[in-house]
Amino acid sequence: MSADANQYEKITEGEFAGWVVAPESDTFNGLVGPYYYQSDDPANVKVAFKAEKRHLNGGGTVHGGCLLTLADTSLFIFALPHLGDGGAVTLQLDSQFQSPGREGDIIVATGEITRAGKSVIFGRGQLTCGDRILLSYSGIMARIGAKPSGDA
Repeated sequence: MSADANQYEKITEGEFAGWVVAPESDTFNGLVGPYYYQSDDPANVKVAFKAEKRHLNGGGTVHGGCLLTLADTSLFIFALPHLGDGGAVTLQLDSQFQSPGREGDIIVATGEITRAGKSVIFGRGQLTCGDRILLSYSGIMARIGAKPSGDA
């Protein structure tokens, strides 16, 4: 999700009704997704996807790398209000797997930015399916590009 929300399509039917989805892309996130976004408040965005067979590991559960990709991506989405015209790169991503994801699960990332400094941004979150926590995570991102949007 970028700062230009006009490029996103609003979903009007099905399990993601009311969410928005980014246009198809040949980037890594495009290959893993599609990711859906929901927010009335840019500081409280949810990021989600529906687990398909292609997301599963050899044991029949959602691949850990797929969950980590969603966690990493969501940290950047949560950080958008703090990035101004710049971007960021991941410095560190810590995670604790708690429950397996399964085919058909709608997996939702929620979280927050806990500190947005001049050079680094700290965040944390959870991936859930219903009331099950699949993954807890925290991360550190380094700012790149433009100056921060007024944060100390």
